[in-house]
Amino acid sequence: MRYFNYLSHGDRKSLFFREPAPFDKTTEREMLRSAVGGLLYIPGGNPTIAQILQTGKVQGLASMAICLEDAVGDQEREEAVLNVEKQLSDIRRALLGGSLSRDRLPLLFVRVKDVDMLERLARLFVENSPVLTGVILPKTTRESLQRALSIVETINQEAKEPFYIMPILESVELMLCDDRISLLRELASIAEPFFDRILNIRIGATDLCGLYGIRRNVDTPIYQVATVASCIADIVRVFGLGDRYTISGPVWEYYSTIARARALQNWSEVEGLMQEVALDQQNGICGKTCVHPTQLLPVQASYAVPYERYHDAVAILGGDPGRVGVMPSIRHNKMNELKPHALWANKMLRQAELYGVYQENTDAKGLLRAVYNEGDYL
Repeated sequence: MRYFNYLSHGDRKSLFFREPAPFDKTTEREMLRSAVGGLLYIPGGNPTIAQILQTGKVQGLASMAICLEDAVGDQEREEAVLNVEKQLSDIRRALLGGSLSRDRLPLLFVRVKDVDMLERLARLFVENSPVLTGVILPKTTRESLQRALSIVETINQEAKEPFYIMPILESVELMLCDDRISLLRELASIAEPFFDRILNIRIGATDLCGLYGIRRNVDTPIYQVATVASCIADIVRVFGLGDRYTISGPVWEYYSTIARARALQNWSEVEGLMQEVALDQQNGICGKTCVHPTQLLPVQASYAVPYERYHDAVAILGGDPGRVGVMPSIRHNKMNELKPHALWANKMLRQAELYGVYQENTDAKGLLRAVYNEGDYL
């Protein structure tokens, strides 16, 4: 898998100073944790999941979550589980038979309903470890995380390839506890022995907003919803320290087909998404839950690294902090401090490896214009 692999050779050369590198589920965790990017959710009852992957129907699909929780009704869940079993079997056969190549297989996850379902489906996950990257655990609590991590460890002992877990922090307990930082530190303590099995820490802002009857408007990034924004800040404060974990941002509910946006000359859904992804990154978050294929490109385009930012990162890591404390940026428009900015620089170079580096005079909107053939508004 490689981001923006659908672009022509000429477009890649004109857009990227440094092109994205390939990755797959066997890539080392340190790099893979940033590769999840825009994670497209698809209901577990969808009977065409294997077909979608084999045909490459969704442009830019690099990571997918098959959902057996909120995306399916309670009365449909067991039927959806049976469908997931069939879809994973079909994907595995396609991969082994050669009709689906590994370089077209996205990072693939199953979001279970709860830890009991994870335990019940553990054998299924072992059998399908050649195609599955891992599992997603919703509404994570101390008790469910401890159990889930032990189950995932057992799956790894039996699986043919690495198998990860991505806990979602979205529980009632997280919002109502008297000392949220202490609770988060407890969760971090539980996670620590299984650090290598955790690919992302995810944030479920829709569930957290739902506890208070809040739903955001298209012009309202999550960071303007004070109750949830404070919770996100605490999660980053605990799990983001030292870039120990990659924290993935919450879903953006709004989407629009390109034809509709062009006809109405209204790109508010796309612009709102890109604004929130920019705020995610400014707040130490990399990754986004996506609910529609049209959200993938704006998210991915936002993760490609600007030319100036990349060269600042290279300069910071190439400096000698024993001899130099601060240096001007390549454009002499900002201060680069070698020690305080070193962690940031490492994150930028990891991101650059996966998503590429833009040419000096282009950016995310330039990429969108090239793909959408839309020059009047974007």
